[in-house]
Amino acid sequence: MKTTIETFRALESDGLVAIRAFPETDSYFDVFGESDSDQERQEMIDLINRVGCWFVQSYYFADGDWHHADCIGMCVYSNPLDPAENCYVEDLMRAAIDALEMQSTEGAMI
Repeated sequence: MKTTIETFRALESDGLVAIRAFPETDSYFDVFGESDSDQERQEMIDLINRVGCWFVQSYYFADGDWHHADCIGMCVYSNPLDPAENCYVEDLMRAAIDALEMQSTEGAMI
């Protein structure tokens, strides 16, 4: 049985699902509040400046168009699309797979 990641990669190569990262447009501190100390705040600012803060979204292709499957913001990772680094990626992949399967008139596509 294929893993979620293997299934997603196969469907991705067929042009049926996708996952993308975009620079986050909201302020990290507006979402999570201020740090407990100036040092913690500066460490977070330095980390965001170094690796970025990302909005990650998964998609599926159906009826001739791309559709939103799931998303998460405020991902502060060097590789926001890497499931080994960003623990949310596999869930986003599964959401795209599940949404694609729901669109299939023949049941499961995989």
